[in-house]
Amino acid sequence: MTLQRRTLGAQFDLLRAVAPLVAESPIPSETTVLGHLADGLPVLRANIGPLPVDVLTPVMADLGAAITGATGYVAARRVADALTSGAVDPARLLALVYQRDQDGVRQLATDHALVVDMLWLLGDLVVAPIVHLQQRAALRDGEPESPVREALERWNQGYCPACGSWPALAEFFFGERLLRCAFCACTWRQTVDQCAYCQQRGEQFTTVVPDRQQPGRRIELCRACGGFLKTLDVELVTPFPLVSIEDLASVDLDQAALHHEFKRLPLKKIDG
Repeated sequence: MTLQRRTLGAQFDLLRAVAPLVAESPIPSETTVLGHLADGLPVLRANIGPLPVDVLTPVMADLGAAITGATGYVAARRVADALTSGAVDPARLLALVYQRDQDGVRQLATDHALVVDMLWLLGDLVVAPIVHLQQRAALRDGEPESPVREALERWNQGYCPACGSWPALAEFFFGERLLRCAFCACTWRQTVDQCAYCQQRGEQFTTVVPDRQQPGRRIELCRACGGFLKTLDVELVTPFPLVSIEDLASVDLDQAALHHEFKRLPLKKIDG
């Protein structure tokens, strides 16, 4: 719990620190956003916004040290040291994470004999607040009557319309199935119930309730692609950055799906 509080505290601090930078930066035009959505392209994929490396690098280093201190996992300290010493270019890492380029981060980790999951995690934690603010601006959050919000209602992809990540989970709020981005906490609906990964709708796509005493906690399973997605009934839509906490709190559902050989799929490569 101490590590979770430290991580969340760092992300809340970053939200406050980077908000003026994001507010001063141009956002994609309405025409550009509408074109991306119509073509099935995440609106931020080709637009690296303000990435204040000098602000984000010390936070990555602090979080790496905190993870090592709390867990004894020295790989986190090694990543932190590589970033602060310049052995790994922080700007390169942050750009790759922003673009959701897992292969690029994997190569960076291999080149420097670092644990790829830890390199990705530290970059992900500090870039997420920026992308969260950018997606809210680009998708005109707070403007329900805008053409962008109307176009978002027609988005039928399982990946995030803002950054291209897969959902961490789906939240059922007053009967609506809302997909929640694992990275930027964007919220969107698919127009039909289907597999978020491969859009399967037939008999190979099913929903199970592992614990009949908790019917509001379910798992969507797809035998076509082998993917799974957790679904939770909620009274309120979870705000950023607490989606990650909901994800961790429902890890028993992950374990149940993994036990039956379902998995979370790698990030989708999206051209454009």
